[in-house]
Amino acid sequence: MILSSVLLPSWQKVTIYLLLSISASLYIHHLFYLYQEKHSLQNYLEGVIDRTEQSVFQMHASLNLAITNHQVACSNEDLNSMRKTLLKYPYIEDIGRITADHKLVCSALWGEFLPPIKLPDEGNKDNLFRISWPITNGLFVKGLRRAVFSSGDAFVIPSPATFTNLTRYARKTGVVLYSSKEQHIYRTFDDITLEEADRAISYPQDNVPWLPTDNNFLTLSICPEGFSFCATAIDKKTGYYDMSLGQWLWSILVGVFFGLLTAISWAIFKSNRRSLIYRLKYALKNDQIYSLYQPKVQLKTGKIIGIEALARWQDQELGTVSPDKFIACAEQNKLITPLTQQLVKKNLDDMRRYLQADSEFTLSINLSIQDLSNQSFLHFIEKQIKQRGIHPQQIIFEVTERSAAQNNVLKQATKRFLRKGYQISLDDFGTGFSNLSWLTAFEPNEIKIDRMFIQSIGTQTVNQITLDSIFQLVSNLDVKLVFEGIESLEEVDYLTQHTPNAIGQGWLYSKAVDAKTIGKLLKNQPFTSATFLANDVD
Repeated sequence: MILSSVLLPSWQKVTIYLLLSISASLYIHHLFYLYQEKHSLQNYLEGVIDRTEQSVFQMHASLNLAITNHQVACSNEDLNSMRKTLLKYPYIEDIGRITADHKLVCSALWGEFLPPIKLPDEGNKDNLFRISWPITNGLFVKGLRRAVFSSGDAFVIPSPATFTNLTRYARKTGVVLYSSKEQHIYRTFDDITLEEADRAISYPQDNVPWLPTDNNFLTLSICPEGFSFCATAIDKKTGYYDMSLGQWLWSILVGVFFGLLTAISWAIFKSNRRSLIYRLKYALKNDQIYSLYQPKVQLKTGKIIGIEALARWQDQELGTVSPDKFIACAEQNKLITPLTQQLVKKNLDDMRRYLQADSEFTLSINLSIQDLSNQSFLHFIEKQIKQRGIHPQQIIFEVTERSAAQNNVLKQATKRFLRKGYQISLDDFGTGFSNLSWLTAFEPNEIKIDRMFIQSIGTQTVNQITLDSIFQLVSNLDVKLVFEGIESLEEVDYLTQHTPNAIGQGWLYSKAVDAKTIGKLLKNQPFTSATFLANDVD
């Protein structure tokens, strides 16, 4: 039922919404999984860093103990002392003696090497160790790969068990340890190649692939302060490149849902923007409702003796809106008071000069029951006419009888206005409720007869009979009769025969026009001329 009043978007627009929403959903899920992977990779890297720092500390401490040992190198006492050192430091696999020309002479595990084991002449130098060999093959056993770090005449070999029990969250990740200055790779962990390790450490800073592109690594690096090594963790598949089929389907379904929701919401928003209440609020805020003015003519003389202000609204979205529609909408949504006050100010400003020039000239303004019964509105109108130097008796408030239930409310309200000197006009008399009771209860200054009775003149219909009855009804009352919808001089003749002081409005004289045109009509008084009175208009 809700969507039945909504102008749904075309399939082309829905398709665009869906494509954009699915793309946005995939990207958001990419960022979500990327964030999770980055967090897990950071924990993994910090675990490697922590274990590496412990290993470096133990290597440095064991080397210092060996260097400061005053036993004869490679003697039983020296070997036993180094074996005791191994017991203290679980991340040290072996410790021994090395010569200045890079030959391993003996170790705590293997004893004396005969002949000594020659290491390569070229090694890596850093500020913690005199020289190191990150990778040596077949050092003690064929096929065995170990790293060797030396200081003074001692060397250590870190234990391969140093990095066991470190939790990694996926098989696509790994870590590379390397020197912070020369970027010599000490070791790689898990499922990365040396080529991938070289690429990872070549990035100047952490590489987070916010934009999903193929073969773009997620890398995080840490270089601990006080150490000469760095570690870079690598994730080779991130974001939606690592999403499962179920995660892809979920992302697409979320995109479809929000795409349809966005399309429908936008349609509802656009429909609401075109709704009467929305446009009316917008018109009030931007002062878009205006007034046109229709002359009230003394039928016997043709003289314009007053003006009725008629509200009009031309909306950009809705076009021309009937006063019956937007006035009813304003009443239902408690907007009638600000609307009336806005229009009253315009009416008084437009007609001010004519009201001041002729104390008998009147301005008729339509009021709702809400405005009439609102005590603050009376204060408002008092202030407005006082500021403009207008007499209360020049202002006629027209009230339409819409409900018999309004009788008591209207009765009290009209008395307040009458006591202040304003005139009250009963609009559309004969078409509403309780005509006679309203007429006797409120004692209006003026009664307006609806155009449907005027159109019945000469037809011998019920409306014609009702019109004649109205003449008889008000003949002995001190009220003015105003006839709406006059279109011919024959109608004027008929009305003046029955009511010589009748007042009329209608297209015979003028449609509702702007204030400038009213000024010209008042100046020229064209309906008083003999030519006009002698000739009808088509």
